[in-house]
Amino acid sequence: MPLPVTIQSQVDPAAVTKVTRLFNNTLGDVLSELVQNARRAGASAVDLDVSEAESMAYLSISDDGAGIEDPSVIVALGRSGWDDETRRREDPAGMGVFSLAGRDVEIRSCSRASGQGWRIEIARDAWESGSPIAVIPCAHPFGTRLRVALDEQWAKALDNAARAAARYCPMPIRLNGTVLPQEDWLAGAVAVVEEGGVRIGLFADNRASRFSPSINFHGLTVACALPSIPEKNRHWSARVDIVDAPDLQLVLPARKEMVENPALARLRIAIRGAIYRHIQSLGAHRLPFEQWREAADLGIELPEARPELLAWVPATADYNSRPSADGLLSAAELVLVDDFGAPLEQCANFALSNDGRFEGRLAKPDETMAGYGWYNRLPRITNLRFEIERDGETLTYDTSELPGLESGPVDRLDLILEISGSLSETVVIPAPVAIEYDEGLFCSFEEASILLASKDAVTPSELVDLLEGACFCSSDDREADSWDTQNSRFLLDAQEMATRLLLGDDAALIERLRAILSYRAQWFVPEGRQFTAIIGRAALDIRIDTVPAN
Repeated sequence: MPLPVTIQSQVDPAAVTKVTRLFNNTLGDVLSELVQNARRAGASAVDLDVSEAESMAYLSISDDGAGIEDPSVIVALGRSGWDDETRRREDPAGMGVFSLAGRDVEIRSCSRASGQGWRIEIARDAWESGSPIAVIPCAHPFGTRLRVALDEQWAKALDNAARAAARYCPMPIRLNGTVLPQEDWLAGAVAVVEEGGVRIGLFADNRASRFSPSINFHGLTVACALPSIPEKNRHWSARVDIVDAPDLQLVLPARKEMVENPALARLRIAIRGAIYRHIQSLGAHRLPFEQWREAADLGIELPEARPELLAWVPATADYNSRPSADGLLSAAELVLVDDFGAPLEQCANFALSNDGRFEGRLAKPDETMAGYGWYNRLPRITNLRFEIERDGETLTYDTSELPGLESGPVDRLDLILEISGSLSETVVIPAPVAIEYDEGLFCSFEEASILLASKDAVTPSELVDLLEGACFCSSDDREADSWDTQNSRFLLDAQEMATRLLLGDDAALIERLRAILSYRAQWFVPEGRQFTAIIGRAALDIRIDTVPAN
């Protein structure tokens, strides 16, 4: 066949025969569609009423709006029948009543324009069959009423569905005469900005996300990915309340998501501008540099972020027990500390704490602040190592070298810091202890080398804490014990190792026995009593006595 000269869009009549599959027929969706129609018709309220007739329950949805002048628009898919102004503002799709397709429906209406009342009854099979539907003149107040059978499933869902429809609707909805609760969609916003036919609510939290409802279309709420802007101490997000924005459209027929179009892109830019202008009004901020630059691109001048950073804390081998930074520090005299791994950082922190000259000055790097002048000027510890001297030989322990020395005292032990910045310098600090350990090379912490400036440079409890931070990492193997059990076992072994190294074998043996008795036996000693035990390899003598009065 020859090609046509012109073509034009049309709706295949066969599509009408599939209308019952355009909607999922949930009561919530039906109420949403009909309430929106009533609102467009200028209704002051919507009434939902349950009644009974001939042993059947019915739900009536009534409004006092403009009414429907032409009954034929009811069953004309895609024809809305709205005036030009309503079509411009609302973008109606002519699908509202079709949400009831496949059900027996009675509709009564009286148009304020014509003053004529009428009634039709649509049988469930008439939606798709195209069979004639009689239009019967009748007396009816201005507005529209639809009546549909209330089956068991809808009856159970009615209360929740009605409350959901009313919650953010701009007009009252009554259920059997009782006005249902309403809420402001932007309640809790720290600021509300009105522009472009919408109300933008700004929230200092992360309540609006890609998966949660963020836009309210006159009571119908949908999820949409809207901009969110992080600060270091809060997170800015937005919700949008539609007032008069016809270019912001919903995907039909479900109306569950936004059409990605230029109007939505402009809305997202407007939200970013609203957030940055609000931050500007607050005077100070902690925005990452990238967001600060974005604000400038939008023509919003902000000062640099407050010169504050989180205090540095040494890394721990076990991620689950890693401590959080202790507060913010002013950047005036801060020194950034790069990442050197748990063993080096734990022992370096111990040496630095004893030395004191860097107290309150070490900060965790935050590269999202790179670009601000104050951040770029900060000095940084770019190299951290221990220098060890034993038996006339000088060795280095850092992230790339492990000298492999046996545990015990050394002749000299120094922490070396290389600091880069406007004035680079090398700082030497006497170090009490260095724990040489690499979990990638060693199977257990017993393989760690513990190097001491002297045997009294650290106490057993301090060394246990260092071993825990530098070496303990719980196993996530499915067969492994709980984190608490693994940690308790580690601390027991570490206590014995530390005591043996610092105080000798006998002290370690006593400490091990004390720990076992404390864990296994002490808890069941009766109140006011005490055990005395003599433990030998060949004999065990235990006596129970009353605790002497003080």
